[in-house]
Amino acid sequence: MKGTNLQMNHTINRLCRMLLLLLCFVAVLAPKPASAHSVLTKAVPEPNSQLAEAPDRIELTFNERLESELYYIKLYDEIGRVVSDRKAALSEDQKALSLELPKLSNGRYTVTYHVISADGHPVEGTYVLSFGPGGDGGLIADSSSLHAGHQLSADMSVYDILKYVSRIAYFFGLLAVVGWVLWGVWADLRQSPIRDHYRNGLLAMQRTHFLALIAFIYFHYQDLLGDQGLGELLSLFTGTWVGRSWLAALVLALVGFAWLGRSKAGDAAWIALLLAAKSVNGHAMGHEPQWLTVSLDFAHLLGAAVWVGGLLLIVPLWNKNRAWVDSFLPRFSNGALIAIIVLVLSGTATTLLYLPGLNYLLYSQWGKFLIAKVVFVVLVILLGLGIRMAMKQRKEKDLRDMVRMDFGAMAIIVVLVGLLTFISPVPPNEPLYWHEMGETVHMTTQITPKVPGDNQFRVDVWLPKELGKPKQVLMKLQNVEKPDIAPIEVPLKEHVNEQQDASFVADETFGQFSYKAEGPYLPFAGKWKMEVRIMDKNDDETVYKTESRLY
Repeated sequence: MKGTNLQMNHTINRLCRMLLLLLCFVAVLAPKPASAHSVLTKAVPEPNSQLAEAPDRIELTFNERLESELYYIKLYDEIGRVVSDRKAALSEDQKALSLELPKLSNGRYTVTYHVISADGHPVEGTYVLSFGPGGDGGLIADSSSLHAGHQLSADMSVYDILKYVSRIAYFFGLLAVVGWVLWGVWADLRQSPIRDHYRNGLLAMQRTHFLALIAFIYFHYQDLLGDQGLGELLSLFTGTWVGRSWLAALVLALVGFAWLGRSKAGDAAWIALLLAAKSVNGHAMGHEPQWLTVSLDFAHLLGAAVWVGGLLLIVPLWNKNRAWVDSFLPRFSNGALIAIIVLVLSGTATTLLYLPGLNYLLYSQWGKFLIAKVVFVVLVILLGLGIRMAMKQRKEKDLRDMVRMDFGAMAIIVVLVGLLTFISPVPPNEPLYWHEMGETVHMTTQITPKVPGDNQFRVDVWLPKELGKPKQVLMKLQNVEKPDIAPIEVPLKEHVNEQQDASFVADETFGQFSYKAEGPYLPFAGKWKMEVRIMDKNDDETVYKTESRLY
């Protein structure tokens, strides 16, 4: 027994050194990626624009690679008819979509698009274009950075709630069945005094996992199909990474009913394949380098399964077979210690890869849920230490209470994991619409898509007609978090023939003047101060300021 403990301690120390080395590698060398979900970075024509004549094509550019199936751009006329049956084309680098347009008459048109980002999440958006004189497109908030059901809100539908419930159930089923099989291999439970309990439990875990997987797929496949109908199911399951992952998991779940329990090597291979299938579906696929993010996700799931599976073995048998529980607890304690080390280090490394900076934890739902998860992980670590001490001191009541608390913390963490895997780590950027009502000067500034890099800038100014057009209109942008960088001046140019901004209408005593610019004048993420200076012909200057954060 003593030799076994020494060997286990040696294994733990070795694993700690390897994972610490990996964590240092990630922190120092790994690139800092952008958002986990693909984001629309450029649209031609730009969203909500009002043009003198219709364009020949619509082009949408995203910040990340898209799935090669189940994408579309659709254009609707004023009565809701699709004006072209042409299929959108995907660029060679899989980051841009384009749709060739037929000759269009003047009027208002609605553009809607649907793609699947590399991490398996659907990305959708809708905006309005107006062509011809007198077009009245109005401003409709661009939803290009929003993802169906990817943020928790108070107005979620019952369907959305069930979607989250299915994710939680799926992750519990996955960790439970993997952990159960893993402990069966590690502790050779098929030949132990609880072999009948283990076999019955294995069947129950498999059924739970399979049914939860079916529910999970049911509540998510429609978002990935968009408006393309059930005819594209084959493309979903064979042409996208998320679909292939689901298909592999379904096959493995069914094979497991006949395969598991026959041999240790077969069970271990089944575990590896099932976790690998999950690891190539989710946030890990939306970040670089994928070999590292997928590997970290695999290690994280494996560590969680060790912990979850062990608790599921111990708690039901606490009163039914206490002799076996007492013999199993030391092995579980050592295994759980290794699992927690893996969870902490792989989770920390993953967070460093997913987020441009740790301050992002304070800005998003993902970050807040992660902080909550960290709190419960710290609680689990303390409980683990307490369990080990209670085992040594043979404090029966303390041991029972802490094991139950550990089980409760496990349940809460599984719920948080189900939420974290669906919510985007980086908050979505929203196009800016900033309006100021002055006494004699009104101003509206629009920035689309308002992401780091290239953007379209538009400033509309209203002055009393007797003052004529402004003598000067300036826009300056300064990063609040980097005060050593001088303000960036946006080179606004007057657009005499620009259609009026229909989202705000001043009275007839005011004249409207429009200014536009396009370029990389918001070069990186952070908190930006935006300043617009308007000087009239009398050299009176009006200054408006606001602040906005880019993710």
